[in-house]
Amino acid sequence: MSRGIEFNVAGDGIALLRVNRPAARNALSWAAQEAFADAVAAAQRNQSIRVLIITGAGGAFVSGGDLKELAAHPEAAAGERLNRVMSAALAGLAELPYPVLAAVNGDAVGGGCEIVTACDLRLAAADARFAFRQVHNGLTTGWGGTARLVGLIGQSRAMELLLTGRTFDAVEAQALGLIQRVAPPGVDALEAAYAWAGELSRLPRRALAATKALVHAAAHLPPSDADRLEAQWFINLWPSADHLEAVAAFTAKRPPVFNRE
Repeated sequence: MSRGIEFNVAGDGIALLRVNRPAARNALSWAAQEAFADAVAAAQRNQSIRVLIITGAGGAFVSGGDLKELAAHPEAAAGERLNRVMSAALAGLAELPYPVLAAVNGDAVGGGCEIVTACDLRLAAADARFAFRQVHNGLTTGWGGTARLVGLIGQSRAMELLLTGRTFDAVEAQALGLIQRVAPPGVDALEAAYAWAGELSRLPRRALAATKALVHAAAHLPPSDADRLEAQWFINLWPSADHLEAVAAFTAKRPPVFNRE
């Protein structure tokens, strides 16, 4: 896939979506936005994927929209297009039946931070920096980032980051709850992400999909509805091959081998 976006799936089921516009600090042009959305659609169709990693090329993660290109389009229709394409693409990440992992290899700015919030798991390089700088451009978040950020770190902390647009480092991002892991100094974020993805890919695929769906449901549904969905998934998975394998492995005191069905 071209237009500034790479997408490929390895034989182990780990897929990589990489923004590759390092000369523009991985800012998303119109073409790159469409290609990003196309990559998410391709990920939705590919049943061999176990984990999707999203990262950037070079020294940046994603710098949001490409302001040099977008500056030529002050009309409201351009804003509608920018909102529609990327909002739908990021919403699609939540619908994928497997974990989506952000490997924040460098600075994530504006819309780049919104992409981070849309991932299920988030890991950053030790020197990565973050900034929700939309207010400095006379804008708000436009890709669903505000609701996701509030859900991740709470209203008060989200308010401060969004109103100030200040830059903060990976250590603070982890303390806030925006990311879960920081790669050790000198360790490449993508390398650390592949190691994490490998661990996830060996876990029961159906249970991972169900757990992801339940977490998203718990954030949006009334507790009674989320509880009913949990009961449904639990009962459905009880006789599954992976659960039976886990029980057999425990009894035999050996490591389980999942996903053989």
